[in-house]
Amino acid sequence: HIQTINDMELQKMVRAHQFINEALDSDAVNELHAYIMNDEDLYRRQFMPIIANLQRKIKKGVYNHEMAPKLWSYLVDNAARKYVKEFGSPNQDVKDMFPKEVRQEIAKKLADQELEKIKDGEYDVVKGTIS
Repeated sequence: HIQTINDMELQKMVRAHQFINEALDSDAVNELHAYIMNDEDLYRRQFMPIIANLQRKIKKGVYNHEMAPKLWSYLVDNAARKYVKEFGSPNQDVKDMFPKEVRQEIAKKLADQELEKIKDGEYDVVKGTIS
C-alpha cells in the first residue's frame, strides 16, 4: 500500500517536471524576451543600467555569473507585470502568464547573452564619435 502512494507521488512529480519543461520550451519565454528587448522604457530605465552595472563589476574583477540572473530577474519581473497589464485579461496575473520557472529561464538567457555582448564590446562607447 505504501508503494502505491510513492508511485502516485512520483507520477505527480514527473508530470510537474514535464509541465515545467513544456512551459520553458513554450512561446512564453520567447514572447516575454522579445517584449523586454523591444520596450524602449524598460530598455532605458532598467536594461542599460544593468549593463552598466555588469560592466563595472567586470572591470573591478568582482563579476559573478552565478549572481547575474538574479540581477536580470528584476527586469524580467517588471517586464512581466507590464506585459500582463498591457495584454492580459483582468483575471490574469503574472504567475498565470509567466510562471516563475519561465521568468527564471529568461533571466538566465539574458545573463548569458548579454555577458557575451559585453565581452564582445557591443556596449562600449568609443570616445569622440558622438556628435
